[in-house]
Amino acid sequence: MKDRPNAVAVDDYKTAMRHVVSPVAVVTYRHADAWEGMTVTAICSATTEPPTLVVCIRNDRPAAERIRTAGAFVVNFLSDEQADIARRFSSTPLDDRGAFDLGTWEEGQAGAPMLDGAVSRFDCVVAQAFTQGSHTVFLGSVVGLRIAPGANLLYRDGFFRRLTAE
Repeated sequence: MKDRPNAVAVDDYKTAMRHVVSPVAVVTYRHADAWEGMTVTAICSATTEPPTLVVCIRNDRPAAERIRTAGAFVVNFLSDEQADIARRFSSTPLDDRGAFDLGTWEEGQAGAPMLDGAVSRFDCVVAQAFTQGSHTVFLGSVVGLRIAPGANLLYRDGFFRRLTAE
């Protein structure tokens, strides 16, 4: 059996990932009878049968434990006109007061807020949650969704980006 190679250096990995374009989403949930959320880019589809998303949240963020406790969350993929919402939810991760003042929000099936005008909104219940290194990885079973017209807000190399046609 071949020896397993060592992992790459964390800083090298972070630098390489900064060159990858990611869609920007606000992941929202209910905590202590209030809505909370944070901007997240570590999200992808896990399976289509059943419809499942992967969402990764750093363990040092309150959201990791609060989503686990809530058992539900919504992934709101932002439109390129919603960068101000992304900034609001990323600038104050420990204090969401006022974050929901931007945009129009409604409660999803599982109790977490959904943003009107987000390109895609996935209402999820936690199917599994496990720790992988510095993050909690959530597998969310999609129980509801909505879509809206518009282009996705993107993130690359520390900046929000817009998609342009060739």
